[in-house]
Amino acid sequence: MTKRFPSKVDPWLFVLLVVIASGLFLLLVTALITDMEMPARIVLALASLFGIGVIVPTLVRTHYTVGDDKLKIVSGPFRWTIALPDITHAEETRSPLSSPALSLDRIRVTYGKNRHIMVSPDDKTGFLRAIGQAK
Repeated sequence: MTKRFPSKVDPWLFVLLVVIASGLFLLLVTALITDMEMPARIVLALASLFGIGVIVPTLVRTHYTVGDDKLKIVSGPFRWTIALPDITHAEETRSPLSSPALSLDRIRVTYGKNRHIMVSPDDKTGFLRAIGQAK
């Protein structure tokens, strides 16, 4: 049975990412309507589009799916697949390091040869149960 766990979202992080995406949109508009040199306009527009193209999908599509003996992690344009038997440990953390998580209320999943990834499922207990790491 497949179970999907949406990411918990910290309000402050949501606001921060929306402000950044809005700023990038304003940069994009500026690049399109100003009369600066064309190469600079192109670079500014592409950089703005890239940033928006990462932030918005990450806000909309960060979730974790457990099923078919796999943990699938989706965070915007990024994806990971981890075999459940490869998971050796899972522990709660508040590490601010970059990860496919929209909250600092996270679970650090250890798998393979000392590899780690941090996730922030809204239902941490159900997630730990689903990946076979419930205590």
